[in-house]
Amino acid sequence: MFACVQPSSSVDRLADGLGTLLGYLMRTAEGDIFRDLMELDLSPSQVRALFLLDRAASPPAVHELAAELGLSMAAAGRAADALVRHGLAERHSDAVDRRVKRISATAAGRDLVGRLCAARRDDLRRFAESLTEEERTGLVNALAPILARPQVRALTIGPHC
Repeated sequence: MFACVQPSSSVDRLADGLGTLLGYLMRTAEGDIFRDLMELDLSPSQVRALFLLDRAASPPAVHELAAELGLSMAAAGRAADALVRHGLAERHSDAVDRRVKRISATAAGRDLVGRLCAARRDDLRRFAESLTEEERTGLVNALAPILARPQVRALTIGPHC
């Protein structure tokens, strides 16, 4: 039997608060994109792979995709195969080493990523509109130093969501 443990530190309180907020945001998301993802039968790893392919400076090889996603080569290969089957990615030979197969997002894959990003932003905008001006200002001010951190900026600068 598990007992509900009261958060004992500011780290625990923040983690619990963020978890509650993220759960709320996910449950109130209105985007039809979740239905689209269910129809495509994409796993979370496949969606993550598609986002990585969309933002990659150059098409990665499957072993590079595996390393970036923290997956085994086999799991990354299966994710790539599923994306190719759905027409969201394509494989092609490396220009230097024909034995290496690279994978890149197709126009349909980039379109899906764009729709996912737009749906997420619309949901976040609806949440922001539900806040009072004072709550919005407080949240913007609280997030500013966190969003300015180099490790956060490195992964969030650019047109991608």
